[in-house]
Amino acid sequence: MSSALASSKRPTVVTRPYGGVKAEARRQERRARLLAAGLAVFGQQGYHHTTVRNICDAAGLTERYFYESFKSLRLLFDAVHEQLRDELARLTLPTAETAHLSPLQQVEASLRAWLAFLQTDPRRARIMLIDASVIEDLDAVRPNHAAQAFQARMLLLLERLHPNLSRHGLELELTAAALNGALLSLARTWAQGGFAYGLDVMVHHSMMVFHGLTALHNTLDAAADAHSPRG
Repeated sequence: MSSALASSKRPTVVTRPYGGVKAEARRQERRARLLAAGLAVFGQQGYHHTTVRNICDAAGLTERYFYESFKSLRLLFDAVHEQLRDELARLTLPTAETAHLSPLQQVEASLRAWLAFLQTDPRRARIMLIDASVIEDLDAVRPNHAAQAFQARMLLLLERLHPNLSRHGLELELTAAALNGALLSLARTWAQGGFAYGLDVMVHHSMMVFHGLTALHNTLDAAADAHSPRG
């Protein structure tokens, strides 16, 4: 009886065309509907207040089709989060319009794009800044790919801005982690406060951490040069 029950929960695999649409195309269309429902439901009521039934109702699909694409609610959340990260990555990549900017100006352009991305659709902020951090804190076994990607981008940025940080006893990875933490905390505070401050205000405050690091780096460079033997 248990095996019969288990088999009844497995999605039926259909390979024949239906209404002129091939089976794989229909499966991809259902998956896209589930991802859109995930953004809507997770973004409005949060991961911990969402059920598979909520997602299916929003997508207009049965649970059978949910499990056809995702084995669990957590995997759907991960897929929605990854989709948002990919969208954001495309928005913040350097372009021909930003190629002439200084490194700090490019940082500012990327920060503006990131913050606008969150402000434009608060559901994104709920998923990326709030629920994702809570879920990862509770699930230390799973690798936090989002945090790893964010850290990697910050490391590359710091290597461009200040390639000789170690000269002053500043560890690159620790400095990147400090900047990441400050930016995420600032954005989270903004989102939880209903985006009460304007975008320009948030960009200005976000840039403080980079201007502060630049000022410190320049001061340490000047001090080191002042104490170095003159040739």
